[in-house]
Amino acid sequence: MRRLLLACFIALACLGAHAQSPSTAVPNLAGKVELVEGEVTVSDKAKKPRRVVVGDSIFEGEGIATGKDGELHLNMEDGGFIAVRPNTRMSIATYRAEGDNEDKGIFSLLQGTFRSVTGWIGKYNPRSYQVRTPTATIGVRGTDHEPLVIPQGSSEGEPGSYDKVNVGGSYIQTRHGSIDVKPNQAGFAPWKGRPVPRLLPQVPAFFKATRYEQVIAARHDVVHKAIDQRRIERQKVSMDKKVQLEKQKIERQKALHERRKDQNAQRREQGEERRKQWQENQQKRQQERGLQREEREGRGSNREKQTRSSERKQGHGARGGGSGRD
Repeated sequence: MRRLLLACFIALACLGAHAQSPSTAVPNLAGKVELVEGEVTVSDKAKKPRRVVVGDSIFEGEGIATGKDGELHLNMEDGGFIAVRPNTRMSIATYRAEGDNEDKGIFSLLQGTFRSVTGWIGKYNPRSYQVRTPTATIGVRGTDHEPLVIPQGSSEGEPGSYDKVNVGGSYIQTRHGSIDVKPNQAGFAPWKGRPVPRLLPQVPAFFKATRYEQVIAARHDVVHKAIDQRRIERQKVSMDKKVQLEKQKIERQKALHERRKDQNAQRREQGEERRKQWQENQQKRQQERGLQREEREGRGSNREKQTRSSERKQGHGARGGGSGRD
């Protein structure tokens, strides 16, 4: 019974390990939907689209597309906030918010714009926060900013990558150079040619406010008052999770040790049984050989007796015949 229970425990542990393997593990949670209006579609890594409602989860690796009237607000896991504007195509390429130095937020922006109030990733891991566009990489230094991409062929403005800073600072970097962008400024990296990014003389008119702009602007102070506490809470949750995983690992190792111990004991028992069987077979063969030897010796003794008896008879007959002739 003990062996059966151990086998069941190990089987469940293996299933649990398989469920957490990279190929089947649930992707990292990036944020929760706080507001959704108009045409908004979220697609998973397999490009399967779905509609979302307030409270739904958005995960690492998912893409977001908004129509001409679409807007999506996300409460990010690092305490930050993102408002995706209309006519935007973007994705959350990489996201991790566990409250340590491995945290990372990398976004891909192909078209349109979003406003981002960065959370603890932008504050404590600024090098790990990036917005990647077709022409540039945009980084931050604890920021409220608005990256924007105008695709080629658009009549909205010169094609390329832009970034407007509301609070804090950002930088736009290409292979040909880098510029810093400060509050109430906008930088630009063009689609064509090889020029270095440049600051624009004024913020372009296509950075348009939406109906929720005042609400979004107020989020900066709220976010930055709360992110330290949220990070501490996340660190505690992450630590508890690590402790639980370590306990599970120890239990699996203990169960595996017990299983191997039982297997070794079973092998020893089987070996002892085989040894006893071999000894019994040896004794049986020795007994059989002894019986066969006794039978051979008995047959030989009988033949000798018969031979001596025959010789005595022959000798007696010979003596008797000579006396009669005399």
